[in-house]
Amino acid sequence: MKIFLDYKKVPRVGTVVALGNFDGFHLGHQEIVKQTVCQARAMGLPALVMTFHPHPRRFFGADLPLITPLGQKMSLLKKAGIDIALVQQFTQVFASVSPQSFIEDILAASLGCRHIVVGYDYTFGREGSGHTSLLEELTADLGIACDIIPPVKYGKDVISSSAIRKFLAAGNIEMAAKYMGRPFMVRGRIAPGAGRGKFLGFPTANIYPFTAAALPAFGVYLVQVCVQGNPYWGVANLGRHPTFPGGQISLEVHLLDFHNDVYGSTMCVSFVKRLRPERKFPDADSLKNQLVQDVKLAKTLLANDNMLKLLRI
Repeated sequence: MKIFLDYKKVPRVGTVVALGNFDGFHLGHQEIVKQTVCQARAMGLPALVMTFHPHPRRFFGADLPLITPLGQKMSLLKKAGIDIALVQQFTQVFASVSPQSFIEDILAASLGCRHIVVGYDYTFGREGSGHTSLLEELTADLGIACDIIPPVKYGKDVISSSAIRKFLAAGNIEMAAKYMGRPFMVRGRIAPGAGRGKFLGFPTANIYPFTAAALPAFGVYLVQVCVQGNPYWGVANLGRHPTFPGGQISLEVHLLDFHNDVYGSTMCVSFVKRLRPERKFPDADSLKNQLVQDVKLAKTLLANDNMLKLLRI
C-alpha cells in the first residue's frame, strides 16, 4: 500500500475512492472499505482511501479522543486490501474548499475518481455542508458512480465511532470489540517505570498512551499481548495509580509466566476483559494482596474455554 500526504502528489490514474475518517475502523467502516476494494478489483483500478489528519473535529477544537492512531489505521487499511492511502493534511485552506470544488477539482480532476464509496452519514466540503444527496447529484453530473453504504447495525443499534467511545469510557470493552470486529488495542514502546511492580513481586512492562488516545475506563484488565513477535497473556493496570500518586497515565502490564527483558520493544496490548476498577489502597501490602487476587482471577478465566471465545468476537 502506498501512502500519500497530499492529494496533489497522488499519481493521476483512475481510482475507486472511499471517503471518511475511519476512526476505530469498526464494522461499518470495514463494509465501506470492503465494497471499495471489490469495486476496484472489478474495474481493474486501484482502491484508494482518502482520510484526514488531524481529524477535522479536533482541528476545529473538539476534545475528541481518537480510537485508532494513524499508524494502526494504516495497518488496518493495508490488511483490508487498500492500494493507496491518502492521508490528506487538514488545514484551514483545505477546510474552506466548497463541496462542489471538493468533488470536481480534487476527486475528479486530481485523483481521477471513477467510483466513490461513502457511508450513509458522510459530509464533505466547507463546514460539512455537503451531504450524500448532493454527492450523488454532483457525481452523476460528472459520470462518476456513487455507492452510499447503509448503516451497519449490532442488533437494533447503529455501529458508530461515538458509540465505541462511550463503551470504552464505561469499561465495556466487550461491546467495543463487537462493534470493531476485534479487541480494542493500545500499541506503544515499552519504557522504564518507577519499578514499583518489580518491588511488589509483579514486574510490569509499561507504555504511555498518546495524549489524544481514546482509552478504556481506568482499571485492571485481562489482556493479550504481542511483544517481540510472540503472544502472551497478562494483567494490566490502566490509569494514574492512585496508591502512588503523581504519575502520568500509563498502561502497566504484568505478563503471566514471563521473565525476559523487553525494554525498548514495541508492545501491542489487546483488552479482553475488565477485572475491576482502579482504586487507591492504604499501603503497598494491601495493593500486593490485591494483585495476587487479580492474577488468580485472570488465570481462572483463562482456564475457562468460554473466555477464549471473546477473542473470536
